Amino acid sequence: MIDASEMDYITALGPLALTLRLKRLAEHLSEDGRRLYESLQVPLEPSWYALIMLLRDRGPLPVTGAAAQLGLSHPSVVDTSHKLEKAGLLQAAADPGDGRRRILSLSDRAQEQLPEFERLWEAFRQVLSEMLARTGGDMLASLDALDAGLDEVGLDERVRFHLEAGSVSRPTRGKARESDIAIRPAEEGDRAAILHMARELVRAGDTYAYDPGIADDALWRYWAPEGPGQGYVAVQGGEVVGMFVIKPNHPGPGSHVANASYAVRADVRGLGLGRTMGEASIRLAAELGYRAMQFNIVVSTNERAVRLWRSLGFRVIGTIPFGFRLPDGRCVDHYIMYRSLE
Repeated sequence: MIDASEMDYITALGPLALTLRLKRLAEHLSEDGRRLYESLQVPLEPSWYALIMLLRDRGPLPVTGAAAQLGLSHPSVVDTSHKLEKAGLLQAAADPGDGRRRILSLSDRAQEQLPEFERLWEAFRQVLSEMLARTGGDMLASLDALDAGLDEVGLDERVRFHLEAGSVSRPTRGKARESDIAIRPAEEGDRAAILHMARELVRAGDTYAYDPGIADDALWRYWAPEGPGQGYVAVQGGEVVGMFVIKPNHPGPGSHVANASYAVRADVRGLGLGRTMGEASIRLAAELGYRAMQFNIVVSTNERAVRLWRSLGFRVIGTIPFGFRLPDGRCVDHYIMYRSLE
């Protein structure tokens, strides 16, 4: 514990101490929780509850699927699963269809002890709810807003912009500047700008499954389709700085589900344009009569995109193990993400 004078100093640091105070709060809650578990002789650690509850509600699951649904890193879930296995509360088996994947499920022992675990977790929930109510504000809503803000523009980018601008304060680089961005259908005159952004994606090779030798005509047809679907561009300051396409995910019986693709010009990434186009595409797809939207390939290593789509209401409904090959030769998982438009 720290004394009052030290806490006064930390408090005086204001927002600069946010990370430290959140870390201290998490440590305090974990220590108290661990002490309670030990006193009641319950074989749990404070950080285990989320994975146990997920497997209770949706298991069995592969490690990658559990990580995606919890919003945690793959190594973090692996570490927790190993500890749960050692405690006899989890079992892991090789996926019959892919021996490289581990499928996690609760053990018989965990199933037997779930009622006691759930009784404790409900008590924790009630006590924490009472404590939050005494703060006079909605702390969880504030944390949600912080999460959404960092998904939109990372802290590193916000600080870098501040340093480069040399200003004491700055407008948010996304929602607050949305009025500066015009979304309109793609036109023939946009061809050069669209191909420039598409070529950036082809060269990077880490988000879209493009053949490195794809021709310009094929790229143009992808982003400005003549058949079902519609290409759009985002214009700021008279320049095309982003683009997206909305089209049926499948023909015929699957045409009521939209598919969409997005690109932002490399030199203006991190300004919130992806969120602006994402929100616009959801609105436009609903206006076009689509009932849902699905992304077939969201590469797991593209963590910013995964966070953005989660914040816009998408959820992971499937994981393709090692389904995407990065330029360095590594094969990583990719997700299928979905949200209703109704």
